[in-house]
Amino acid sequence: MEVERGHSYLVCPLSKLYGQVYKQYAGTSPLFRSFTKQERAQQTLSGVLGACPDGCQCKDNKILCHGRSITEFPSSVPGSTTTFYISNTNITALKPDDLADFAEALGIFVVKDTGIREVFPGTFDLTHNLGALGFTGTELNDLPEALFLNLVKLESLTLSSNKFLVLRPAWLYSLAALRTLDFSKNLITSVPEKAFRSVTQLEHLTLARNGINQLYRDTFRGLRKLKSLRLNRNALRAIPAGAFDDLVSLEELSLQDNAITHLPANLFSQLQRLKKLYLSSNRLTSLPEGILLNLPNLAQISLNLTQLRLLVLSRNQISYVSPGAFSGLAELGEVSLHTNLLTSLQESTFQGLHKLVNISLEHNYIHSLPARLLQGHSHLGQLDLHNNSLLNLPSELLSTLTVANEVLLAENPWKCDQDIVPLRDWLLRNPTKANLSTVVCLTPSVLSGDSIAELTDEELMLSTPTAVPDITPTEKRRKPHTPAPKRSTPSPAAEAKPTQEQGEDTSSGQGNGEGVSRNTQIIIIAVVCTAIITSLIVCCVCWRRNNRGSRNLGRRNKNNSVI
Repeated sequence: MEVERGHSYLVCPLSKLYGQVYKQYAGTSPLFRSFTKQERAQQTLSGVLGACPDGCQCKDNKILCHGRSITEFPSSVPGSTTTFYISNTNITALKPDDLADFAEALGIFVVKDTGIREVFPGTFDLTHNLGALGFTGTELNDLPEALFLNLVKLESLTLSSNKFLVLRPAWLYSLAALRTLDFSKNLITSVPEKAFRSVTQLEHLTLARNGINQLYRDTFRGLRKLKSLRLNRNALRAIPAGAFDDLVSLEELSLQDNAITHLPANLFSQLQRLKKLYLSSNRLTSLPEGILLNLPNLAQISLNLTQLRLLVLSRNQISYVSPGAFSGLAELGEVSLHTNLLTSLQESTFQGLHKLVNISLEHNYIHSLPARLLQGHSHLGQLDLHNNSLLNLPSELLSTLTVANEVLLAENPWKCDQDIVPLRDWLLRNPTKANLSTVVCLTPSVLSGDSIAELTDEELMLSTPTAVPDITPTEKRRKPHTPAPKRSTPSPAAEAKPTQEQGEDTSSGQGNGEGVSRNTQIIIIAVVCTAIITSLIVCCVCWRRNNRGSRNLGRRNKNNSVI
């Protein structure tokens, strides 16, 4: 992710404050384009009231002086000038007399791509109404300490793309109204501990592209209104614990392209409004567990930590992991997403992570997994799926689980019908990869608590195929890798929905009915069999009696005939 792309603050902080003026500063506005004849006529008319300096263009109290032919600060500047813009000139110095004629009216003063090497003390002493000041692309390497002493209304100060070696706290002492400060693209190697103590209204601070190699715990102390802090492309090796604790309004933090090797566990704990966090291109090999906790508004995170081996994103409110979220983490060996709000994962979530060994997905609400989730992985140490909302697993996914040494499947609401057969067969084929005694049925109730691995085809056929509502984990969130009590109550989500609650009650009743129905069937079968056997016996008895009677009758007839 390119943090600087599309962000106007980094290009020029005047944009938020001065709108159209920023466009002229960036050179994209027609405000100071070559004048038409009509505009030249207006310029000539303005000469009656106040002459436009030689080599400059003037319009609406705004002056642009541009060109290498300008070697001295223009003279005869109208006293009503509110905006003065100097670009690509050969002016080498600024003096108090240069601004004296229009100091009171001046609101914006910008020097860009000019060979200025020195600004004399007192140059801005009379510019009490100055709101925006910029020196960018000059030869300046230092400024007088009291240069900005009288700029009590200054809201934007841009000192970027110069050759400053130090950032002097005295420059900022009287700038109580300052909201935007840009010191990017200089040669600063350190920031004094109390440099920003007086600019408590600051909202945007850019220190990017310097050689800063150290920060103090109190460097940003008191900046409670700061919204964006850019420290990217420096030489930082570490960030002190507590360095960001006062930045309670921070929305964007850029730390990419440094040499950071580790981060304190609670570094971001106070940044509840943080929306964008950029950490890519550092030397981090792991992120402390819980470092991203308590960041409910985090919407963008740039990692691309090529050396990162452990990524812990657990105990957050993450409900979705976008495809490619872990791209660039080629060395990643373990990713932990446990105790979040995940309900499913994308097929490409873990693609390209060929060194991945452990995946922690426990304590979520996952009800289904894509068949190709682990496609391309040749070895996996542990896959933890316990305490989710899984009813069954597809056979294609199960075939890829053979690459794992251990798969934790306990405390899921397994529904033991015909769809559970692939899981049962996998457990039988891989008895050492899962704890068979903990993978048990939840529904139907007649099989509740039975080990899935021990189910017979007859039991699955006899189980009534009634619809059972999905059951989600109900126990409180527990620490990872600790035993959990067996679920026994409906989930809070289920309790909040009367129809689902009724469904569970009905399901429970059906479960009892299934047990009664099964017993009744057995009794009926026994009665029918008894009746059939009894009927056969009666038939045999009757048949024998009939035969005996026939023989007696024959004998009687024979005797009668003889008689």
